[in-house]
Amino acid sequence: MRDPCDHYTMDLIGGSRAKPGRKPLGERAMTAAERKRRSRELRRNRLQELSVTVELSRDAQKALDKMIEWWGVSKKEAINRAMLIACQSQTGRTGMLFDLDPAFLLTERGNKRRQR
Repeated sequence: MRDPCDHYTMDLIGGSRAKPGRKPLGERAMTAAERKRRSRELRRNRLQELSVTVELSRDAQKALDKMIEWWGVSKKEAINRAMLIACQSQTGRTGMLFDLDPAFLLTERGNKRRQR
């Protein structure tokens, strides 16, 4: 008979105890470098798309529905396009409305460096 308070002696009849900690994702535990690489990749993916929750007026919702119908895209893509178009029209850049232009996202310092 086993003492329920004894956590150190192995049970000879019941088999071995499970290892402490989380189960590995693969066949074996990851090394520190593998864990860090995975963590950086997950963080990079998380930072690429930020979530925003907003309430739209009825007029804005109708306009969004029209954009979705015109462009034939998802609500997310329609909002992304509308935001880029609005920002580009305010800054005077009307080219490349639907392609993401990395130079457009640079700071003023980066834009000055690019114009040289």
